[in-house]
Amino acid sequence: MAMGEVRCLMRPAKWRAAALFSLRVLAVQGPDSAPRALIPHRSHTAGAAHGAALFVGLRSWNRCRTSAAPHLQTLTGSAPVSAQSTRFAHELAGEELKEMPAAYASLEEESGEEYEPESALGSREEMHEELSPEHEEGAFSNFGISEETIELLKDRGVTYLFPVQVKTYKHIYDGKDVIAQDRTGTGKTFSFAIPLIEKLQGDSQERKRGRAPKVLVLAPTRELANQVTRDFKDITKKLKVACFYGGTSYNGQFDDIKNGIDILVGTPGRIIDHLQNGNLDLSNVKHVVLDEVDQMLDMGFAEQVEELLAFAYKKDSEDNPQTLLFSATCPHWVYDVGKKYMKSKYEQIDLIGKKTQKTAMTVEHLAIECHWSQRAAVIGDVIQVYSGSHGRTIIFCETKREANELALNASIKQDAQSLHGDIPQKQREITLKGFRNGSFEVLVATNVAARGLDIPEVDLVIQSSPPKDVESYIHRSGRTGRAGRTGMCICFYQRKEEDQLRHVEQKAGITFKRVGVPTATDIIKASSKDAIRFLDSVPPSAIDYFKPAAQRLVEEKGAVEALAAALAHISGATAIEQRSLLNSDVGYVTMILQCSVEMQNIGYAWRGLKEQLGEDIDNKVSRMRFLKGKTGVCFDIPTAELNKIQEQWQDSRRWFLSVATELPELEETQREGGRSGGSNFRNGRRGGGRGGGGGRGGFNRNDRSRGRGQKRSFDRAF
Repeated sequence: MAMGEVRCLMRPAKWRAAALFSLRVLAVQGPDSAPRALIPHRSHTAGAAHGAALFVGLRSWNRCRTSAAPHLQTLTGSAPVSAQSTRFAHELAGEELKEMPAAYASLEEESGEEYEPESALGSREEMHEELSPEHEEGAFSNFGISEETIELLKDRGVTYLFPVQVKTYKHIYDGKDVIAQDRTGTGKTFSFAIPLIEKLQGDSQERKRGRAPKVLVLAPTRELANQVTRDFKDITKKLKVACFYGGTSYNGQFDDIKNGIDILVGTPGRIIDHLQNGNLDLSNVKHVVLDEVDQMLDMGFAEQVEELLAFAYKKDSEDNPQTLLFSATCPHWVYDVGKKYMKSKYEQIDLIGKKTQKTAMTVEHLAIECHWSQRAAVIGDVIQVYSGSHGRTIIFCETKREANELALNASIKQDAQSLHGDIPQKQREITLKGFRNGSFEVLVATNVAARGLDIPEVDLVIQSSPPKDVESYIHRSGRTGRAGRTGMCICFYQRKEEDQLRHVEQKAGITFKRVGVPTATDIIKASSKDAIRFLDSVPPSAIDYFKPAAQRLVEEKGAVEALAAALAHISGATAIEQRSLLNSDVGYVTMILQCSVEMQNIGYAWRGLKEQLGEDIDNKVSRMRFLKGKTGVCFDIPTAELNKIQEQWQDSRRWFLSVATELPELEETQREGGRSGGSNFRNGRRGGGRGGGGGRGGFNRNDRSRGRGQKRSFDRAF
């Protein structure tokens, strides 16, 4: 053990001096010579006054610990260094912590710096950690936001503006046209809501009954329109916010129009109905927002948006309403088409820019190869391991039928409900509300839930197959990892969909981590953890009723056996099937054969297996793949053959055979239209085969044709 002294580089000299004196520590060295723990040294902190000084210094340490923290942990491995040390300082100081003058004198003598009692500890604010640059830049005081709005924002848990809100606030408040792009979950709705509310509330004009809306916000789905409306209502009590969309009664909307509207949010179809019937007047609209603009300007909405905005816009007029376009995905054609609505001078805010990764930075992306016939069962295991019975999961499916079937599948042990366009609007709203409130844990949805919806604390997103367009993947994965939280997105794919998966990787700027299905061990661990959490929730009064039965079980089976059986039943993990890590097939075990040298071809591994296991092994091994670097292979065998193979096999200096506990990193195979040259194809076995030239998959061609279609459509606008 060696004595060390921590010197903190901090701006206020008073903090630096305190830390210099009080943070003499013992550095407990680990085998790699990196400090494993830092704790205060008692010999340098004897006495209450010095204990108080230590308390002051530890506050300093708390402020500078971020730079040192990666190499530090406490001896217990749990509480942060600062927390443990602070408790220690309090213990030393005791009631004599009030004797601060002695501490100041010691500090002056030790550091050579003059101390004033009032400034040594600093203000309450100084004792907190310094604000991050993002927090400082987004401080409400930088934007002149009204106190009323600030209080309402704080009620929503917003204490400062996020980067996209910082970059757009002044431009929007000043009335400039803006097209903004940022990743999912970064607060784009408040980017336009806050400045527009401040603008309207600052208008002294009387708000008369029956007034026409000044703000029009268009969204692609009813669910998103509802959410945007809630966001507006949460931060203004003075303005009337209304939401119009299909599938609901007209009567309430007639009442809103009669009473007067300041901000109108809705989907294009229902708003057009009101315009065509002469119920709604948009001639007074001063601000137009297209949320999820790439979908609003896509072929499904293009004509509706054109027709609707014709009521508020004039051709080539600089007097048109302020136009605000927002999305997490803005292909080039969106910028081209969007200009048709915008003034000649507009602001383009792109917080993604040329950065490779287009998805949220807080989301981890995994991929599991699985045949469609096994998918439902594997999804159930994946939810159990990665989210558990208490987490929230959203599963995205390509079709409504698939969503219905998966929501009802017995493999998903958690409560699940489906959400798609065929479900009546009232039930869709009830379903979303229930998922937000935690009434059920799994939401199985089509793309109706992919755009913009901010559902708190979604732990896991599952995509049942790679989507055909990358934008859908970005938006779906963005339902987790929101507002700085971390999340996980798992994409299922079949072997024939590998090209689609690579396309998503390339365009979204991500790399999928290929993983196998959860193993039996993974499932049991996760299920046990869940079951224990269920036990913690049982009230003591209920336990008393079961004690006699529990006592009988303990006497008959023994305490451990009885409790283990109870946990297995509670978790539902009474029957666990062994699955291949390579493609999720049930009844297979994945094995790894490692070689001491690099193998030139996969036939070398076959010879190694046959030397010990005989020619019959050819009929038992399937899906053989090279490990990364070609220093081994992995393959599947029937579960029933495992014991026999393990008994026959003897490891040697060249070969080492083991059961895979997780999917190892594999050598990439080239599959562009033809068979893979590096994989197995004859009955799932022996390697070989020509690599096909193949086509380009059609993705780029479709994207280009879609873009051209948009331009042709909007050339007719105005």
